[in-house]
Amino acid sequence: MPKMELASLWILTAVTIAAVSCKKESGGASKQKTKTELLATGSWKRTGLTATPAYDWYGDGTYATNLLSVMKVCDSDNFDSYKSDGTGVTDEGQTRCDESDPQAWPFVWEFADNETKLVFDYFAEYTLVELTETTLKFRSTFEKNGVTYTIDETYSH
Repeated sequence: MPKMELASLWILTAVTIAAVSCKKESGGASKQKTKTELLATGSWKRTGLTATPAYDWYGDGTYATNLLSVMKVCDSDNFDSYKSDGTGVTDEGQTRCDESDPQAWPFVWEFADNETKLVFDYFAEYTLVELTETTLKFRSTFEKNGVTYTIDETYSH
């Protein structure tokens, strides 16, 4: 093969390899998921629930900041699943506090304020603290007997 043809073949091969490599990198790069896509991926189980200041979750005189530590198993084993159409389901998990309660019940959700808040069933509003592939954290506040409580909830899957 003449030198000119061999050089052309090498150049063509190098250009082809470079083009395929570049295309693979740009085509293979993972697109960042939207908040809706992150939320609608899998089921979310509560892994953290804290109150500041300490709160009496069941109204039985037991105040705690780590509310998961005082929750009944039937309340703490629930999990939520979100769908991208703005609906979701809360499942009671393995145990139900009242056997006559349904195993699961629906809810609606939406983002508000430029996706910085989650609104459930059109009225319960939570500030979105973190949303990643594996972690969902949101915060709410309420007042009871003149005390303002901040509740931080963490969910994982």
